[in-house]
Amino acid sequence: MARLLAELLANEDRQRARRAEDLNRLRSVLEVFVLDLVVAAKEDPGRFIAYPLRRQEFGTELKRYSFLAATRTTVVAVSEFLQASGYALGTLGSYTRTDWGNGVSTGGGYRSRLRATPKLLALVRELGVSSDDIGTRGDFELIRLKSRSEGGRKELKGYRDTDQTRAWRSELQRWAEVAAAHRIVAPAGLTLPEGALKDEDDGAGELVDPKRAQLYRVFNEGRFDRGGRFYGGWWMGLSKAARASITIDGEPVVELDFKAFYPRLCYDLEGIKLDPSIDPYEVPALKGRVDRKALKVALNQLIAVGPGVTPRRPQGASIPSRLPYRAVLEALERQHPAMRPWLRQARSLELQRIDSEIADGVLRYMTMERARPVLPVHDSFVVAGRDEANLGEAMARTYRAVVAERSGKGAWPVIDGWSSPALRDEVSQRIGL
Repeated sequence: MARLLAELLANEDRQRARRAEDLNRLRSVLEVFVLDLVVAAKEDPGRFIAYPLRRQEFGTELKRYSFLAATRTTVVAVSEFLQASGYALGTLGSYTRTDWGNGVSTGGGYRSRLRATPKLLALVRELGVSSDDIGTRGDFELIRLKSRSEGGRKELKGYRDTDQTRAWRSELQRWAEVAAAHRIVAPAGLTLPEGALKDEDDGAGELVDPKRAQLYRVFNEGRFDRGGRFYGGWWMGLSKAARASITIDGEPVVELDFKAFYPRLCYDLEGIKLDPSIDPYEVPALKGRVDRKALKVALNQLIAVGPGVTPRRPQGASIPSRLPYRAVLEALERQHPAMRPWLRQARSLELQRIDSEIADGVLRYMTMERARPVLPVHDSFVVAGRDEANLGEAMARTYRAVVAERSGKGAWPVIDGWSSPALRDEVSQRIGL
C-alpha cells in the first residue's frame, strides 16, 4: 500500500505536510478502498463498491456505523485519487423518494460508487496480493436506528447501548456464526438481480454481500419500539421461486410463510378470529374488477397512512380507470371492520415492530436451541428441508406467544408453504393446534 500512498501524496496540492495521525488515517482508508475493489472485482468484474459522501454520515454520533478511521476529507481524497489516476471508475450517488400520501412513500437510488480498473488489478497482482489474502471486517454495526422520514431519506441516528441492544447484537452474532458453519448458496447460473445487491429503502443504504450470509436489524423513527426488521441477506432480493433454488449444505430448502400476515395479525391482536379459509385480500364487491395484488397494496396503505389521509393510487395498479381509488379503499374498510383500530392510524411501523419480534423469536429458537441456519425474509423463513417441522413449530409458538403478550389473547397463525399436508398435520398435533 506504501506505493499507492506515495503516489497519492505526490499528486496532492498541499502547502504543508500531513500530521502523522492524518497520514495513518489516509493510509487506512486507502487500504480499505483498494481491498474492497479487489474483492468485488474477483466476484464480478463489473461490480461497484459503494461509499458515503454526504456530510451527515460522518458525524461523531454516527461513528458506530462507519469505519472509524474514515472522515469525509479522507474519503473524498482517496476516491478522487483512485479515479484521477485511472485505478477506478466512479459515479456519484443519487436518491429520490416518491410520496404516495402521508405515511406512504417509496425511495430508491444508490450511493456513490467505484469499480476497479485493469490498471489497479495489474498493480495488485504485481505486488503479489490476491483476493484470497484479504479477510473481512466483522465489526460493522448490527443494530441500526433510523430517524423519521421527512419527505426524504431516513437518516441513521446515533444511540447509547442498553442491555437490550447488546442482547440483540449478541443474538445476530450467534446467528452469523451458525450460518457461517454451513454452506448456504444459490445454484450456479442464478444471477442476482440488481435489487438484490442493495437495500437503499428500509435498510441501511449499502451493498449486500452476495457471497456471505449476513443480517442486521433496522429500527425506525428514532425509537426502538418501531420497526426492528432484519435486513442485509442477499436472498431477500430474490423472488420466492428463485429462493426455492437455494441449497444448504447441498440440501434443497423449503420456505414457510405467514399467510396474509398483517391482516390476520391485526385480527388476532383485536381478539377476533379470521377463518383460515378466508383471504383478506379478496373483496367480493370488487371481484373481477380489481386484482388481489392491487388490493394487498391498498390495504397496506390504509395501515400506513394517518387519520384523514387518502392514499394515492399506486402507479401501474390493475384497477379500472373509471373506478375511483377512494371506492377501492372504502370497500376494503367495509370488508374489515375488525381492523378499524389499525386503519388510517399510521401504525405500520408498530406492526413491523411486532413482526420483527416474531421473526426474532423464530431465529433465536433455530439458532440457539437447534444450532441450525435459517434465512428470514420478514414474514417468511427459508431452511433446509430437514428443518421444516422445527421451523413450523417455532413460527406457530412464537406467533402465539407474541400476540398473547401484546393482546392478552392467544391465537395460532396460518402458515403456508408446507411440503406436504401430512407434515403440517403432524406439527399441528405436536403443538396442540
